Amino acid sequence: MLYGILLESARDGICLSYGYHIWKKIVQELNFEHESFTTLGRYEDNLIEKIAECLADILHEGTLEYYMQFFGECFVRFFTNYGYDKILRVAGRHFRDFLHSIDQLHDSTKFSFPQMKSPLFHVLEEDEHGAFLQYKSRRRGFQRYIVGQLRECATQFYNEDIYVRVQDDISTNECTLIIFRVDFNNSAVKETSKRFLNIPNLPDITSETFFKVFPFCLLIDPSMRIYHMGKSIKSLFPVDTVLTGRYVDEIFRLVRPDIVFQWDKVLSYGRHIVFLIESRIPLRSDKGNKSNENSIIQRLRKTIGTTGSSAIRLKGQMKWISSWNMIVFLCHPVLSTTEEMMNIGLTLHDLNFYDGSSEILIAGMQHAKQLQAAIDKQHAWITQLQATKVELQEWRRKGKRLLYSMMPRHIAQMLQQGVVANSICESHKLITVLFCYTLDFKDVIQKLSPTEIVQSINQMVIMFDQCSEKYDVFKVETKADSSYMIVSGIQERPQQRRISNMSSSSARSSVGEDSLEDGVTTIKNPLGLNQAEIVAGLALEILKQSKKIINKISKIPFKTKIGFHSGPAVGGIVGHKNYQYCLFGDTVNTASRVTTTSDVGRIHLSAAAWQLLKDSTYFETNPRGKIQMKGKGEMQTYWLNGAKDAYIEHTIILESKNEIVDNDVLSDYHPTMYEINDRGKPISNIINKLPSSSDQCPFSTFKTSHFI
Repeated sequence: MLYGILLESARDGICLSYGYHIWKKIVQELNFEHESFTTLGRYEDNLIEKIAECLADILHEGTLEYYMQFFGECFVRFFTNYGYDKILRVAGRHFRDFLHSIDQLHDSTKFSFPQMKSPLFHVLEEDEHGAFLQYKSRRRGFQRYIVGQLRECATQFYNEDIYVRVQDDISTNECTLIIFRVDFNNSAVKETSKRFLNIPNLPDITSETFFKVFPFCLLIDPSMRIYHMGKSIKSLFPVDTVLTGRYVDEIFRLVRPDIVFQWDKVLSYGRHIVFLIESRIPLRSDKGNKSNENSIIQRLRKTIGTTGSSAIRLKGQMKWISSWNMIVFLCHPVLSTTEEMMNIGLTLHDLNFYDGSSEILIAGMQHAKQLQAAIDKQHAWITQLQATKVELQEWRRKGKRLLYSMMPRHIAQMLQQGVVANSICESHKLITVLFCYTLDFKDVIQKLSPTEIVQSINQMVIMFDQCSEKYDVFKVETKADSSYMIVSGIQERPQQRRISNMSSSSARSSVGEDSLEDGVTTIKNPLGLNQAEIVAGLALEILKQSKKIINKISKIPFKTKIGFHSGPAVGGIVGHKNYQYCLFGDTVNTASRVTTTSDVGRIHLSAAAWQLLKDSTYFETNPRGKIQMKGKGEMQTYWLNGAKDAYIEHTIILESKNEIVDNDVLSDYHPTMYEINDRGKPISNIINKLPSSSDQCPFSTFKTSHFI
């Protein structure tokens, strides 16, 4: 598991370098629950590699290794926001000092990230032109990430342009072990050696003095046996326990670094690596006041369980004393509370005075409760933040649903991208407009109370909305007299249609990309109907459902007229405060005329709309003849008689499926008419077959490409 600060730094780098829309695509492709990460949260190790792979696929350039190195650079830039750059700036005067201090820098962050499994960095050799750096980790695939971190640290904090390459890869099944060659100006290595040549000659100190100065120390011989032990460490173990002469790994377990506890390994790593060991055998339990022995044991068992013994951790550095030919482990106990001191039997008098251990512990006692309260508060904030993110995403989905109900999806997306609303104007070469009028609503308004009027209108509009939701159409407006205007073909804009090359899903419908965010998909046009066929199916549905809405005055269904017409139109956003998408053009007027000249309970259509339906295998039509229309003269019109058996059978199948998934989320996306058209018949060819009479469709002279 890795901390979320690594993933959050990658997210921040992607948004800054490639744009937020790229990160949003990654979130969709990898099905992330949230768009950001909690810095102190724990996540899977391979998640950052998945993000790198997904980024490479989306951008169609670069490799996994390239973006892993990029994420390493992003991490160094990102953690400066949290003040960690100050630690790096004081790591050393030169870049070589930084390389020697990486392990100590990781150790200094253990309080912020207590469960961090930090890798091991060890300088094997160095010269005037660079150094050999060994990297060891239990994780896989992070070598390029490390390269990015090293390069960014060198550039940002030490003004060094370094070159890093893999000198040797000796990884095993258990761990990653790589030796990097880091080339940089390392002339400081000579200056450092010169400074230590002029050392004053002083008499050698006695071993008695040495062990008085360092009460916490271990003296280890070349066979890795304990030659001597400082009095403060020795006092922790029972008096009758034999310690001197035993192998170190019998008494202590090496916690870090992750190496074998051997003489040559300790000599190699002991120069600049922090060692941490933990006792293996039980400590004495009779240290301190006898009267407090029972209470101490009780606290001890609460802390470590029922084993009856605790362990002590010692932290420090391994130093080779050449005159003794032994390694001295100069250390101090790792303590955090006074309870822990009591459990292992230590007092302030036992601690080193020169290293400030006692002072740090006393200060820690004063601030422990405040720190714990701050940690608890932070965890509460994190929990609340996660809940707030979920709530925010839900409100975003609701806002988008509301916005997409007010205007076509592609128009809404343009507004979200910052396009000025009143600058949006588009020409539609072919759309189909349907009107539905309720004739006897004036009687209702005159005779019912205001509450009953609103209820009746609401009942009718809800019925219209429920019908139109099933079809690939857009509701333009609803008037107070319960007239309803629907248009099909606005959504069918090629620039808005996209087939995902990143997802295993099938082609998406005109519901659009945001359907993935909403987590909701709907079957809009599985048959690949053209726009007039879609409107015809909707008209039949409205006519059927309108018979269920009863007029409270006459106690019979409302009288409904339906008609539709196909043609060109212009659409755009009007208004400054309350945006509204409106359609303009003769097509809208003609559709209204077709509807007003219809008969009650019948569906009237123009010749232009009939041209899109005459070869349909799903709907039946028959000519009405020429009728007089206001402002249009005589026009040939037609009746929509009903649906054929093929459409009825398909409708029955869909209704049965919808009953099953009525309260669930569908798993498939269905393409619209321009993505699936089994008949393969271009709309333009149908339109161009219009008769050459006076009622000929005004856009029949358009080229075929305009309708594709």
